Formats: sequence, structure tokens, C-alpha cells
Amino acid sequence: MAATPTLPLKLLGRDWRGGELALIATALVLAVACVTAIAHFSDRLTRAMHIQSQTFLAAERVVRSSKPVDPAWIDEARDRGLERAETVSFASMLSAGEQFQFAAIKAVSAGYPLVGHLEMRTATEAPREVVARGPGAGEVWLEPRLLPLLELEMGDRLQVGEAELLVSGLLDHEPDRSDNLFSMGARVMMNIADLPATNIIQPGSRVRYRYLFAGDDAALESYFKWLEPRLTEHQRVIDLREGQPRVASALDRAESFLFLAGSLAVLLASVAVGLAARRYSLRHTAYVAVMKSLGAGRGKVLQIYIGQLVALALCATAVGLLIGSLVQAQAVTLMSDFFPVDPPPSSWSPLLVGLATGFACAFGFALPPLFRLARTDPMQTLRRDWSNPDRREWLGLVMGPASMLLLIWWLSGSLPITLALFAGMALLVGGSALVNRLLVRGQLASLGGAWRIALGSLQRRAAFNTLLIAAFGTGLLAMLALVFARTTLIEEWRMQLPENAPNHFLFNIAPHDVGRLRGFLDNNGIAATEIYPMVRGRLVAINDIPAKEREEQAGALRRELNLSWTDNLAPDNRIVAGNWWDKADEGVSVEVELAARLNLALGDKLRFSIGGLEIETHVASLRSLDWNSMRPNFYMLFAPGTLDDFPATYITSFYLPADQKLLVNELVRNYPSVSLIELDKIIERIRDTIGQVSLAIESVMALMLVAGVLVLVSGVRSSIAERLQEAAIIRTLGGRRGLLLKSLVIEFGLLGIAAGLLAAIGAEATLAILAMRVFELPFSLHPLLWLAGPVAGALLVGIAGTLACRSSVSQPPLKVLRELA
Repeated sequence: MAATPTLPLKLLGRDWRGGELALIATALVLAVACVTAIAHFSDRLTRAMHIQSQTFLAAERVVRSSKPVDPAWIDEARDRGLERAETVSFASMLSAGEQFQFAAIKAVSAGYPLVGHLEMRTATEAPREVVARGPGAGEVWLEPRLLPLLELEMGDRLQVGEAELLVSGLLDHEPDRSDNLFSMGARVMMNIADLPATNIIQPGSRVRYRYLFAGDDAALESYFKWLEPRLTEHQRVIDLREGQPRVASALDRAESFLFLAGSLAVLLASVAVGLAARRYSLRHTAYVAVMKSLGAGRGKVLQIYIGQLVALALCATAVGLLIGSLVQAQAVTLMSDFFPVDPPPSSWSPLLVGLATGFACAFGFALPPLFRLARTDPMQTLRRDWSNPDRREWLGLVMGPASMLLLIWWLSGSLPITLALFAGMALLVGGSALVNRLLVRGQLASLGGAWRIALGSLQRRAAFNTLLIAAFGTGLLAMLALVFARTTLIEEWRMQLPENAPNHFLFNIAPHDVGRLRGFLDNNGIAATEIYPMVRGRLVAINDIPAKEREEQAGALRRELNLSWTDNLAPDNRIVAGNWWDKADEGVSVEVELAARLNLALGDKLRFSIGGLEIETHVASLRSLDWNSMRPNFYMLFAPGTLDDFPATYITSFYLPADQKLLVNELVRNYPSVSLIELDKIIERIRDTIGQVSLAIESVMALMLVAGVLVLVSGVRSSIAERLQEAAIIRTLGGRRGLLLKSLVIEFGLLGIAAGLLAAIGAEATLAILAMRVFELPFSLHPLLWLAGPVAGALLVGIAGTLACRSSVSQPPLKVLRELA
């Protein structure tokens, strides 16, 4: 028997009416669309983050230093063809006539910014202008709020140190405004050429120098490899991901969660492909037996059916790629407010991910049944035995999971995550088997004939029911955990805050404002925490071992810390080792978890660098902290007097009732240089952000439920012949169609309740881990979860299963029995 090249396509069109190929195609489209949409979305998210990080840096790379760098570094960058710019930031007093104001001053070179733009106005009522360069020599730009505070008009002269500069613009936006909350203040921008004339910067001044670089990627990499061994502990290279680390971390977690959820959807869709392919191979056993009787060999059979599978996979994958691309485009539009910049177009790599997913699902789960089909014995045409013996069944049990293991490993980029996912799925299947065993043992026969029929069906299909409970349980678990994590845990976290816990932070308080600010708070009946002094310093050595040699042990060794001192131990602090200052008059008290990460013990010597000067002290005590108290807390607390020689700003927090909220306006007006954080607004912002990210995640969860429905339909289709025979016999013996429909509702309703119960258990465990590990809350049960899981499962599985099996009770009994004969 010869097979023409077009024969697989002709047979594909004929077999489409059987239904199994439609299910395989639908499952493939779902898997490919899901993964493609996620890959596109995360690719555009990463590109947007890349652009935004550069914008936040005002450059592609930045060297941050507490003192001027060697001019040879700048010359080397010029020789390598890199663009360069420089900024110098410090705090100083401004004056205009009789008015004085403390402000944060930034002096910028002519090339600033290298990436991004500035926004300014030439008059108070003028529209914003986007400009590529900062103020010229002899000019200064101010934040608008400084004009009334200094009683200035545009065109007036402003005294900055010993220099008088012309107020020529109002600064509305600068790309690299620091994300460090403790460095905010009213901004003044000047040209770096005017800095020497101000005579402000003196030895020991607290100044931050930033050297900006941009250019060809290869030239940048080469330059910073040359620069790295020349950096000191006071100098640090800021790359793209450090430009906005909070955004980077959030996006990384969202991307991981999306790919994890997408992987689960692909797994479920693959199960549907496998079930449909198995049913397809069983139905074609007779065809293959006849073909072999007419002389077709195993190779010809494989050529025909693999040709069909390739054509089907190509068509379904193409449709899935198109749908996935359209879905991600719509998702980006809906979530435009979440992106800091307009995401650029995606690359071609997500299409390759979708293509790989389609063929991994098709050939991993549909190919093994076709191999079994090709081994059909021609003698089956004489024996009328179409059972298609399952020899070498291990091929399907190994090939499918192995292909999914490799695919998910590739998607996640982490073998431990992949193995954990498969281990979790194995536990879920085991739990499903246990729940199913308890279900089919239920003694409900006394409730009526429909119950007996339903329980009998559950017992006969126990293996498939286990798979169905696991599939729907996975989708429901993810949906329930997401919904409750987004709402309940946030509310529980807010409820765990102490009564009248501080909801506002004040920092950047100048020393001369401390007394007046304390009087303002007391006069308005506002109970504030202690006002703490604060200096910035870097831990550079432990027991005379340089910090660079231990850099991998804690992030505290790679950045400056907020250092403070106090006589009084805060009520949310507790000494767990050593003595407080009533028994020790020197040393430093270290937060206990940081001490564990740094492997510190009492008496260890620590050396700090503060503003270029070094001090040495020892560990006098270890403290535990309550970070949820909303009070100022510090990793390092020094003995009083240790840091008196260093310039400090101050920080405090206070509770402000909602009915006194207008006092915030008065406070900001009276103390414009002080920075304020309103925690109540931050909590609302967290809720908004969680809601926006959840929009994308919920769409993936919905796809998981659709994949679960496909598993259900595939399983029902695989047993439809058996169900037709059962229904025909029952109706021949006098059973009514309504009785059979009722038994279907009971059967799938019980399966849905079982799946929902299992999902509720898994979701409760997930929420417990999130509560204790992420929100640091005590464990508490969620009664609504245990109601929502079974109810949602009963409705979803009950409706979908009954509709899928409805045809089995609608066929006339005589027609079914005649066909079976």
C-alpha cells in the first residue's frame, strides 16, 4: 500500500469530524497561546525595565563616590569613546535677602543627562518644557515650592554659598532623582562650573559625586573591567538593575509567577492532548488493522499518522502564536499604568518559546499513542478486538513528562523550581487519589437511583477521576490562593499593626529644626517617637578583615548603612546578648539577624568609614527588632558620643488621626526641607500595584481553568462509547433520561467538591506560607476559603462535565444497541 504526500492531509480533514483532533488542536492552541502571551509580556516587561533603569540613572552606568575620583579615570573613558557627565550633590543653606532655606543642591556638568531628559518652566504659569541639558553657567533652577519660601521671582538673584546665581527656571523633573528616601529635599540645580565660586565644599563636607557614562556596550564592559580593581570602598558602580532595584525585584517575581502558572497550564493542556490522542488511537485501531491487512507496513502507518500530527501541530501552534501575541498586546494596553515607560515591541524569542511549547506538547504526549497504534496486529480484524494492547506503555509515561520537564526547565531557567513543581504535582495527584478513594467508598446508595448510578460510574472510572481532581484542583488552588492573598493577607497585615502605630515618617530633619519640630508636634497633640540622629557610613572591616573579602555574606557590606545613637532602648527593641549603655559606655549594638548573616559575636571589632573618615568600635550587644512597629529602627546603634563629630540629620515617626490630616499641609509649609512619608498612602499604593499585577496573573489562572475543562472533556470523550452503552441499557430497562442527567450532575458535582476541597487545603497551606514568610503574620484559618473551594469546584466541574456528557444520554437506546451489535 503506497502513501501519497497528501494522504495525511486528506485523512486529517476526514478525521476532524471525530472530535479527538479538535480537542488536541484546542489544547495545543491553549498551551501555545498561554506561554507565548507570558513570554511576550515578560520580554516587553524586561525591556521596559531596562529602559526605565537607564532613565533613573540618567546614564547607562554610574560610578558613585564620596569624594572626587582620579582624573585619569575620566581620561580613560574619553579615550574609549564613552560619553561622560558629572553631578555633585550636597545639602546647604540658601539665602535671598532676609530669607534663608535649607535645600538639596545638585551641580551638573554640561553633558547631563546622558539618558532621559529634564523638565522645566521658564515662568510659574508657563507650560513644561522638555530639555536635554541643565542650567547654564551663572544660572540656577529651583523646585517651584522654593519661590514663595525665599520670596523670589523669576529673574531674581539667589545666594548659594559665596556665589550669586540667576534664577532662570523652575525644575519639574530630573531623571535620576534618588530612590533613597533619606536623601530627599527641596531641589536646587546649578551648573558644575559655578561650584568653586560657592566655596561650599570643604574637607569633611558630606558630598556625593556621581560620574555618568554611556556608549557602546562592548566599550562600557571593557572600561568597567579596567576600572573595577581601582575602586575603593567609598566608590560603587551602579548598573541598570540597581538603578531601580524595587521595580526590578517586583518584575522578577511577577515574571517567575507568570511562568510558573503558565507551566501549570501547559501541563494540564498536555494531559488533555494525551487523553485525546489515546482515544484517537483506540478509535483508529480498526483502520490500521485493515491497512496492514492490505499490505501497509509499520513505517507507512507511522508516516501517515505522524504527518497528520505534524500538520495539526503546525496549524494549532500558528493559531496559538497569533492568539498569544494578541492577548499580550491587549494586556499591555490594559496595564499601561503599571509600566513606568511605554514597553518597546517584543523580540522574536517569545515566538520560539511558543513554537517549542507546541511541539513539546504534541510530540511528548500525542506521539506515544501513535507508536502503539502503528504496532496494531492485523489479526484484530478477524478477532474484532479493537482494544489496542498497551505494550511498551512506559514510552508514554516517560516521553510526555520528560518533554515537559525539559520545557519547564527551559522556561523557568531553574532546575530546582522545575523539580519542585513536579514534586508538588506528584503530591497533588497523591492527594487526589486519596480524596477519590474516600469519595467512591461513600455509602450514599440509599438516597436514590441517581446516586447509585453516579457512585457506580465514579467507581468504574477511578483512575480518570484522580486525574480530573488533580487537574481542576490545580487551577482552583492557584485562583483561590491569588484572590485571598491579594485581599485577605493585605487586610490582615494592616490589622496586625499596633493600635495608634505611627503612620507618618519625617526624615532629613536639620539639627536646627529639631527643637522647633518637637514643639510643633507637642503643641498639636501629636505623639511622636524619639527623634533619632542619623549619619551614613559603610562597614569596611570585621576583625581587621576587609569587607570585600566577605562581600558574598550580606548586602550590608555592599552599601552604606544608616547609623544612629541613643541613650534609651526603644520599646520594640530587646537585648538578646551583651549589655545596653547603662552597663557599657562604648561600642555598637547590632541587630541580631544581621549579626547572624555577618557571623558577628560580642566583642568583635568593626571598622566603619563615614564621609571618608574611619572609626573603630566593638560589638557591645545584639538586639531583636519589631520591624512592624512603624518606628525608626536601625541595624547599628552606637553608644552616645561616638559619632558626635560627624554631621547628622534626624528622623522620627508619629501617628496622625484622619481628622487631623490637614496638619500635614501646615507641617510641610513650616518645614519645607523636611521629607515626609505618608504610610497610609503607601499601603493603598501597594494594594493598587498588587491589583494591577494580579490582572495579568488572573488571566493565566483563567487559562488554567480552561485547561482543566479540556482535561475533563478529553476524559469524557475517551469514555463516551462506554457511557453510551451504559445509558442505553439503563433506558432499555426503564430508566428515564432525567434520571441519567441527574446522575451526571451528581457524579461531576461530587468530583468538583472533591477538587475544590483539595484546592482549599492547598490554598490554605500556600496562604500560611505567605503569611508567615512574607507578611510575618501569625497563622490563621480562612473559613470562607473552605466554602468557596468546594462550591466553585462543584459549579465548574458539575456544569462542564454534565454538558460534555449530555450527548451520551440523548441518543435513542435502539440506535446505540444496534451500532454496538
